[in-house]
Amino acid sequence: AIASVLGADVKAKLWTGDDSFLLLQGEVLKLDREEAGWDEATAAYTTTTVKPLGGYVFADYNWAKRYDAGVSYERFQQPSPDKPWDAAFGAFAGLWLMEETTAFRLEYHRFMPATPEGAVESPDAVQSLRLRVIFSMGPHKAHQF
Repeated sequence: AIASVLGADVKAKLWTGDDSFLLLQGEVLKLDREEAGWDEATAAYTTTTVKPLGGYVFADYNWAKRYDAGVSYERFQQPSPDKPWDAAFGAFAGLWLMEETTAFRLEYHRFMPATPEGAVESPDAVQSLRLRVIFSMGPHKAHQF
């Protein structure tokens, strides 16, 4: 099998005040994969090419030293010949204690799977709610990029 992945991403940090900023991020990926197989009926090798596309966008607004909130959206094709589209949406709010060494983030995520070829109804969306706790140790806080 031969495969190549092409991608591009962008990130911008826009300062809106002394302690506040908006972080914008996005990425797009393109897969080009050739898969080899064996066809029993014709007793010959076969090849199939799949070329799915996908990407995401993300925004994180830090309005004070210790508070942030944001949203994300992603959409991507499954790596199969019919290339159905999956999509997901997310939202979060966070609080940092003691600078950036301890963070709490409440996250909501909604995954919307593609409707399989030939299906009458779309599959149900999968929703999740998570509480993420991050604790890091070190001599200083994380560096700004």
